[in-house]
Amino acid sequence: MPFGPRPGRGEAARRALAAEVERLAGELRGPVGAIDEALAALTSGEGLPPGLEPEVLFAGGVPRIRPLMVVLASRTTEGQPELDPQAATDVAYATELLHTAIRLHDLALGRQHGRRRRAARRVLGGAAHWLGAHHVMLRALEITRRAPTPEVLGDAIEALREVSEGQALGEALRGRAATVPDAIHLAEGHTGAVFTFACRAGGRLGGAPRPSVTGLGRYGRHMGVGVHVAEDLAVLERNDDPYLLASRPALYPVAAAGERNPEVNQLWRRLQAHPEPRLAEELRAAVRDAGGMQAGREMMVAQSWSARKALGGLDQTPAREQLDRLAAALGRAA
Repeated sequence: MPFGPRPGRGEAARRALAAEVERLAGELRGPVGAIDEALAALTSGEGLPPGLEPEVLFAGGVPRIRPLMVVLASRTTEGQPELDPQAATDVAYATELLHTAIRLHDLALGRQHGRRRRAARRVLGGAAHWLGAHHVMLRALEITRRAPTPEVLGDAIEALREVSEGQALGEALRGRAATVPDAIHLAEGHTGAVFTFACRAGGRLGGAPRPSVTGLGRYGRHMGVGVHVAEDLAVLERNDDPYLLASRPALYPVAAAGERNPEVNQLWRRLQAHPEPRLAEELRAAVRDAGGMQAGREMMVAQSWSARKALGGLDQTPAREQLDRLAAALGRAA
């Protein structure tokens, strides 16, 4: 039976986070204006490879959550001077480019003459040849070099290492079924790596001590994994695009269901080879019946709780409370 028009838990979580992000952004002043200018520049195509259509920047996900994390993380230490708006803008810009680089890589995957490749070319335009040179990632590194604290560049390099590992795992998973640890590792190497960088870099900009930077990084990682799983659920809940469903290298609910019912893995492999609506609906039903959807919701709650716990060692500042509210919104929506 197809899912009804009512949004599923994954889409509900994404909407709840987006609403909380916009509400918090409305409360902040100063750096947020500069960050919005940076995002506007990205939307116009500034700083992107020639021929790249800017809409790839904001397809799916939760717009502005990464820049907001940069600002909030920079304000979690008491007694620090006001954040330099230009530094915040640079780090937010680099964070969005890192997110974009991951999306570009994912779009470029698929069979050489498959529909997914053709769809990617429509989005990428003449920029496809830049993917091999990692133009967007290099641009992110160039920007982080301008940060007032050199550790930000080191954080960016570490994020790129994790992203590369995640991409390699994603390639490997196109030849076998993903386990639950695989799905978590993939989430950590995608959304988790970007959120970790945003939070650690923001903390460094705000002069946070090392233990606080570590805590902020853990917060970002857990939030990233939780948001990634929410997006997995949202894609799985949709019943209008089997190609979108088949394009993800692994989904946490599918991996969890596959460990309980091996037939789920067989359906998943068939869908990837032949992304047809009938197979997509069979997969959804099998994942639901095997408890995969429930496992995804439980993972979102667990990551929300872990993210809130990671903030325990930080100063009691309004920014820390705002980060906690973001994590709480993820858990409530699950």
